[in-house]
Amino acid sequence: MELLYLSPCVPNPPDKGEKIRAYHTVRRLADLGHRVHVVCFARGEREAEQAQAMEGWCASVHSSPLRHAPALARAGLRFLAGGCLNTSYYCGGKIGRRVTELLRKFPIQATITFTAAMAPHAPQQLPVFLDMADVDSEKWFSYAGMRRPSYPYALEGRRLRQVEQSYGRRARHVWLITAQELALYRSFAGPVPASVMENGVDAAYFDPGRTPEDPDLAHRRFLVFTGTMDYFPNEDAAQWFAREVLPGIRAHDPSIEFFVVGRNPSPALRQLASQAGVRITGAVADIRPYLRYAKAFVGPLRLARGIQNKVLEALAMGLPALVSTPVHSTFGGESPLGVIHCAGPDDYLAQLLRNDAPERQAIRRATMSRFSWESALRPLEEQLGTLG
Repeated sequence: MELLYLSPCVPNPPDKGEKIRAYHTVRRLADLGHRVHVVCFARGEREAEQAQAMEGWCASVHSSPLRHAPALARAGLRFLAGGCLNTSYYCGGKIGRRVTELLRKFPIQATITFTAAMAPHAPQQLPVFLDMADVDSEKWFSYAGMRRPSYPYALEGRRLRQVEQSYGRRARHVWLITAQELALYRSFAGPVPASVMENGVDAAYFDPGRTPEDPDLAHRRFLVFTGTMDYFPNEDAAQWFAREVLPGIRAHDPSIEFFVVGRNPSPALRQLASQAGVRITGAVADIRPYLRYAKAFVGPLRLARGIQNKVLEALAMGLPALVSTPVHSTFGGESPLGVIHCAGPDDYLAQLLRNDAPERQAIRRATMSRFSWESALRPLEEQLGTLG
């Protein structure tokens, strides 16, 4: 089957939130024998090169340049004029022209749109499947409660929610990443054909047995938090944990350190490095040694939507994950083995002092069983099968 895949990011390499889901979706479709035409945005020459590297397993790949400052300025003007900031940010480039060319050259049978922000680019004459993943509008409403001034965040939340509703109703099927996200979406979208399609994790890569040794890390006692560190929920989580939780842990055991591992730490986050026990690594070549040698993973996010890839990666490495209420709730009533709920600052220390944490191999086996990409993406295969 000839398929068009629209993505706001280059789905390669799978080293960042949205890229991980996009990458494994495209790879799975290609492995099933579909001819996938990827149209996406590239932030710089390096990402454009990474897009072209996908041509070995895609029918075609087109990446349109996206420069953040001009795109944000354009989106800001449209927002002031009444538009949706998210869709306006992704409205530039040559995406429309490329889609038209592909429809003329190939017998494309359906479009898979990744995120609601890309939905306006889906050709109306084809069946559209919308992989919304998260209800992004809810994130903007949460921002309104955490950031100032709150009004523009709430306004964007309302406008994006209209986009999610209208394009969801046009789609043949909509996927959300958890039952919690699905219930939220149905609460305002009405009778839209929608279901859950969870994330998976590459357990062959996130394998402690295949992880390079690191003698320095092996001799340290530390907790680890990973992610892209210029993303507000991650930055906020790291700062909160360092200030509200770590001092209490170190008062009990001064040898414990807190490693914040991920690219683009903000200036405010870098300042935390002056705090006793805090290590801000910035980008690293391989995050697996940090997961292999950590005492535990911490996921203290105060704002979390959907299943956190960082948590799945830690679990695949057999690492127990001490997580906040928002992160814990994303798993609904089926909390994976190794995910430990910490409702407040004192709970992190209490859990570290317990001796009944699941055995690491058991955590890894349970994660591999539930979160393989093959099983996670089965709902997509089933829906494509309805096209005949």
